[in-house]
Amino acid sequence: MIAVSEMIRLLVRTAAFVGLLAAAPAFASGSGPLPPGPTRVPIEPTQVDPGQLAGSTLSAVAFVPPEPGHPWAGQLQRMMLQAYLAPDGSTVVRRWLPDRNSYSVPERTNWSLSDNKLCIGVPTQSGKGDRSLCALVHVWWPKIAGVGTKPYAMLDGDLQRGNVIGPRAQR
Repeated sequence: MIAVSEMIRLLVRTAAFVGLLAAAPAFASGSGPLPPGPTRVPIEPTQVDPGQLAGSTLSAVAFVPPEPGHPWAGQLQRMMLQAYLAPDGSTVVRRWLPDRNSYSVPERTNWSLSDNKLCIGVPTQSGKGDRSLCALVHVWWPKIAGVGTKPYAMLDGDLQRGNVIGPRAQR
């Protein structure tokens, strides 16, 4: 798995390269320097094929706001999770509980994919209900990464064919 710092470094390099490509026509035409400010290149979201995800286990780190009822101090929480994304839209999910230094008991939830928006029901840390983790993802097998906006989330992980969690699940 690529470290988060390496992923950020790769994204910055890619963004800088795309910025140079966008600026090249202005310089080549002799129209002078670009106006100040960021250069924006419209990027269409890449549609993700459900077949890339269905029947696989996602192992990921997500950075999300605190769960409802917990004080918001302007910092994101790190959530480590594993989710088996069954072909029928059901999910077996477990999340890492740092206080116990172990995974939670696997629970059944649901997952969905629309274009490139992946949503997974994730059990809350307190065990009372689920919260939905949604992100616009990009898959380059076996890697997956994405960001979400409601709530804000960053997701970075990998996929493995089959159910590595096992059939045991509550509900």
